[in-house]
Amino acid sequence: MGLNVLNVEPHASDVRINSCNEQTQSNGITVWLTATRKNSKYWRIMINFSKTFLAIGLLSALGTTPATASDVTEPNSPLVLESLFSELASEPIYGETALELLEQLKTKHYASIEINDNFSSLLFDQYLDALDGSKLYFLAEDVQKIARYRYTLDNSLSAGNVEPGFEIYNLYHKRVIERLIYSIDRIENAVPQMDFTIDEYLLLDRENEPFAANTAELDEVWRKRIKNSVLSLRLTGDDEEEIVEKLSKRYRNQLSQVLKTNGKDVFQTYLSKVAATVDPHTSYFSPRDSENFNMGLSLSLQGIGAQLTTEDEYTKVVELIKGGLQNVPMSSNKVIEL
Repeated sequence: MGLNVLNVEPHASDVRINSCNEQTQSNGITVWLTATRKNSKYWRIMINFSKTFLAIGLLSALGTTPATASDVTEPNSPLVLESLFSELASEPIYGETALELLEQLKTKHYASIEINDNFSSLLFDQYLDALDGSKLYFLAEDVQKIARYRYTLDNSLSAGNVEPGFEIYNLYHKRVIERLIYSIDRIENAVPQMDFTIDEYLLLDRENEPFAANTAELDEVWRKRIKNSVLSLRLTGDDEEEIVEKLSKRYRNQLSQVLKTNGKDVFQTYLSKVAATVDPHTSYFSPRDSENFNMGLSLSLQGIGAQLTTEDEYTKVVELIKGGLQNVPMSSNKVIEL
């Protein structure tokens, strides 16, 4: 049995790190290649790099500062694509890490790997499916535009260039913001006009559907999705005002999370698909994901000793973990800096 580290939360009984671990280090990049379970042929590629990432702060095309996450969560606040969307940029370290990953895959993986046009085509399909497998964001013309990379991703990766991955993601990122803006507008302005006396059908699984030919066609798909969400809440007994409030909050929070996407997230997504193209049980780990994975293996963690959650864009302490803050004196007037 293999372990897909992208989707499966590992337990101590499921995974055994054995003596075949190998570690190499180059240009500040530490690479681990380990087998999962004894005598298994499945591998994990975990790459940590210690260089500092620069924060990305870009002005929008209109010359105004993009809206912050707290701005977009305000009910009925105007949402303008040009002030919300800014392209996510790569860093030189990303290309260096991509080269290191390819080297480890070619020399240390159990499978024979050729980074060629066939590999590029498979990577293109996997990346596209990971971003928009449900055909809810890209238009047909978008896919035609990025299809020029189908047989060149191998060349760019071999040259330490991850720009094509970022270009594809940026187009996807823009389309996601567009869809969320459209949805929020429908929710906050069109619910009273929705007609539930007519028969309409919504295809939930769009995996085998073609990409929408144009924006109007995609709008129709999302109109039905929003109408379905409204109907579902109506069936629970919510009135119109409650429905608008709940859905507006839901979609605005989704938009807020999307706007928090950064270059490291894009890089993680892209290189994960590079590794998965070699084998579905092979994955790239960013430093953060590697740390989380190791904590899962050891069944221990390092932190502030409290379980946190996000509520209305604020961090909320759900509960204190037993033994976590045992050395901190607690009193009614004690403020703990986190």
